[in-house]
Amino acid sequence: MFPLTRLQVTSRAVLKLLHLVLMVFSLSPSRLPRSILWIRLIVWIAWYVYICIRSLTVAQTMDCDLDCMLRHMLTVCQTASHSFLVVSTFIQGFRVSRKQPDELTIIFEASDPWVAFTVLGMLAPMIGVEYMVCSNVAGYERRVWLYHLKTLPSFLALQLQIVSFISEVMEVNIRVRLAKLQLVILARELSSRWPQCKYLPDSLDRQSYRIEALKRRYNELHLLYDRINDRFGGSLLIIIIVFFADFVCNSYWLFVDVRTTPKRRINAILVKMGFIFNVALQMSAACWHCQQSYNLVRTFSLSFNLCLIKGMCFQGRQIGCLISKLVKPQGSKRYNELVSEFSLQTLHQRFVVTAKDFFSLNLHLLSSMFAAVVTYLVILIQFMFAERSARGHSG
Repeated sequence: MFPLTRLQVTSRAVLKLLHLVLMVFSLSPSRLPRSILWIRLIVWIAWYVYICIRSLTVAQTMDCDLDCMLRHMLTVCQTASHSFLVVSTFIQGFRVSRKQPDELTIIFEASDPWVAFTVLGMLAPMIGVEYMVCSNVAGYERRVWLYHLKTLPSFLALQLQIVSFISEVMEVNIRVRLAKLQLVILARELSSRWPQCKYLPDSLDRQSYRIEALKRRYNELHLLYDRINDRFGGSLLIIIIVFFADFVCNSYWLFVDVRTTPKRRINAILVKMGFIFNVALQMSAACWHCQQSYNLVRTFSLSFNLCLIKGMCFQGRQIGCLISKLVKPQGSKRYNELVSEFSLQTLHQRFVVTAKDFFSLNLHLLSSMFAAVVTYLVILIQFMFAERSARGHSG
């Protein structure tokens, strides 16, 4: 094992820091003493109770318009989502502390610079936007800075959860690329026409252990994706719903501020643009890396097939059905059965990340969300003009 370079040491320190921050926000099921788990849960429950009492008090004493209702709705959604993550992490913490975790339950000891750079690239705008909010509290209305105060921890926690999810998907994708490289090397050796003796049954049988190793590695990678789906599936479903609502509401507030806010309060516009940018960046990164996972399993089979079947071009979705052509007539029965099993394995075990099987995370999800955002934004703008028209008539 070679020693880590300075860049790798720095990358590992960044990812360790992310892990510590996740522990603070009760998002990491680490092996902590039960007393600490209980204290952490009680602290967050006390915060949630305060938020609920404060929201009910404000709702009874103020006359809520459309803007006020949207802020209350986002406060409830973000707080409830964070509470779900805290409770689920609390339960997972007890499970982890009772049994010895294996490779599939240990958080990656990663040192990849690209993963660390991606994490920093998403954390920097998050911190920048929250700094802009906190440094200009005096310029906000009372209900606006109360909204930011109540939603700050929960919204940060949801963003940190999606950043943690992206980092783990990137780590598994790196392992898939390494396994794919081993497959390409094997395929190139078998596709070479020289020497002819390697196509003899005995020679092919000597390569069977490499195919068996690739089958085991492929199964381990599929288990890693199952682990990601089990751990993040429910939280992804909730976070995507909250991010969608946050994106729509901040787009609506941005539209209102652009029409009504004077130039001296340009900071309010920048803050809402920052929230929109963060949500769009994190959702795009999550969907893009999940799309890469799906593409890698397609190219995993494609690499083997194209190296062995020359002069032919196939679509990626048809590759799983064509791997059976890798069976060599001159090979032994054991070798041919092994290749057939590998073909069935790649057909049935797909590297797909889903939100509790409601939908898959890919680039198609982004286009669907964008269309829905435009639809709901138009509806909110129509409500705004209708509310102002009603006020004008009543005045």
